[in-house]
Amino acid sequence: MDPREFAKNNATASTTGFTFQSGSGTSSGAAGNTPIPVKIIKNPGSVLQAAFPEQGDITYDITPNTPLTLSLTGGTAGILQRLTVILHQPDGGGIAVTLPSAHYKDGTRPDVSLQAGATTIISYLTDDGGKTIYGGL
Repeated sequence: MDPREFAKNNATASTTGFTFQSGSGTSSGAAGNTPIPVKIIKNPGSVLQAAFPEQGDITYDITPNTPLTLSLTGGTAGILQRLTVILHQPDGGGIAVTLPSAHYKDGTRPDVSLQAGATTIISYLTDDGGKTIYGGL
């Protein structure tokens, strides 16, 4: 999906001037195409700070074992970056996840499923070093 369309569908703030360098499953850079890194995190504790990379995209694959508060940091101004969060409920389910502040569609954070074994996927975009973050399912 075009980043402007993503932001339009998932945020109430206006968007302009994105530079997007990403293809299907790869992130483009001066060194050519490289796979999007995935950080697998099991049992992160009660707080997890996920960082936008200096350039390109990153995915955090998270399975919490206790209520989790997620925050976002990092990013580089002038480059559109995507940070994707994949949240897995453990077999018992019921682990609440508090999502970070961002511009969400209708101004409301998406619901993270509490159902046992459920997966919730949320993508975040920034192009100004993390000052403005757009988030959506």
